[in-house]
Amino acid sequence: MYRTINFLAFLGCIVWLYIDPSPEPVVVLLLCVAGFFRDEIHGVIGKNLFSLTPRTRLVRDLSHSRYSFFNEELINPRILEDLQGWISDSGDQVVSVNVSKSNKSNRYFGELSVDNQQGEYPLVTSDHGEESFAYQYLGLSFSGVHLLKTWGCGGGSGVFCNIMLVTLSKDSALEFESGKYIKVDRFVIKLVGSIPLGDRYEGEVSYRLGVLSIPACKGMQSLRTRKSRVLVL
Repeated sequence: MYRTINFLAFLGCIVWLYIDPSPEPVVVLLLCVAGFFRDEIHGVIGKNLFSLTPRTRLVRDLSHSRYSFFNEELINPRILEDLQGWISDSGDQVVSVNVSKSNKSNRYFGELSVDNQQGEYPLVTSDHGEESFAYQYLGLSFSGVHLLKTWGCGGGSGVFCNIMLVTLSKDSALEFESGKYIKVDRFVIKLVGSIPLGDRYEGEVSYRLGVLSIPACKGMQSLRTRKSRVLVL
């Protein structure tokens, strides 16, 4: 809405300048241009216009996306592990990761396995040493948030389960290559939040029509002793 009004004001200034060629419409015209690009362009690096807050659309349809949670190329589980953080810490440390440069990087190296026998979507696991991290896709919210159930094991008997909520988007960044700056595309995953399920949770979590259903899990070190429903739109 803001950009639409600004664009209409820009057209009005053009008409005003045509009718009355004076300094006033020129000043207003420049203000309209500055307002139109205020969230798009923040500076120039080399020959590139660079924005700190690019307007990017969320990636919703993963069936035609290069990176996916259930089709090739699968997003590395260790990226989600990095977003989730250590259980000994509170709050968020890493909130977004560039999947384009990270998916097959040394930082997230691990043996990847895919089990297609665990439901509608595959169970994707990365093993690195005695540790492992796995995820299974649950669905997409109406607002574009992807929901996943995750399992993390640090090598002991504990298997800590969570529901992760993330968004996927495309933006651009600058890289220095061969003596000059070039603009490159990025596929970015960002953490929205997580819902802890506890140690060795075994309930069948589901997401349908905006409702996340979390059954009770008794007899294990679970945080969910009662059935609950969470509205995720």
